[in-house]
Amino acid sequence: MKAVLALMKIDLKLALRNRSVLFFNYFFPLIFFFVFGFSMHAEQGSRIIQVITMVFAIGILGNGLFGAGMRAVEDRETNVLRRYKVTPITPIPLLAASMVTGVILYLPSLIVLLLLANRLFGMALPPNLFSLFVFAIIACVAFRSIGLIIASVVNSSQESLILIQPLYMAMLFLSGATFPISFFPEWLQIVTQFIPATYLMTGTAGILQRGESVLQNWLSVAALL
Repeated sequence: MKAVLALMKIDLKLALRNRSVLFFNYFFPLIFFFVFGFSMHAEQGSRIIQVITMVFAIGILGNGLFGAGMRAVEDRETNVLRRYKVTPITPIPLLAASMVTGVILYLPSLIVLLLLANRLFGMALPPNLFSLFVFAIIACVAFRSIGLIIASVVNSSQESLILIQPLYMAMLFLSGATFPISFFPEWLQIVTQFIPATYLMTGTAGILQRGESVLQNWLSVAALL
């Protein structure tokens, strides 16, 4: 447990100093929030909920793929663990610390989005906030897992970008986060059922747009787990 806590402390310090982590965790989702919000006139009807759903998914993807994948490779290249004198160490504390750190870094971003949506566009805070935060934690851990899988098979930061960028773009455009899946041809709609981000979107839409609980979205939860 001491190793996990020590690694979490180090991860948080390094993350808050890393510009790319700050960008993809906080600034990148906010850019989409303001662009979608003002271009879609989110103050009208329930459009703001659609905006929050899309920005939520974009933030989770950035946190997992860039936040976990890129960070892990950069730490390995710069011998961060050796410099902080926490080696030798087994894989489980490394993975656990990365998961928990990702959740801690992402949740403030979600809180800021909900507050901005409430203040700028008049969105009422969801009554099922507990389900939303539970689903956010599950989704964050799931996509950080994918980021760490990528980090485990690449040899450098350049190689990780080659894998992360097309995967990120595919999940972004084929999950419904930017374009509704109903716009796609039938064969492509079938393909989207094999993309993890699709279940991120369906679960988020159920909780935010239809007021469902995390238990009612058990299929999306199971897919992410």
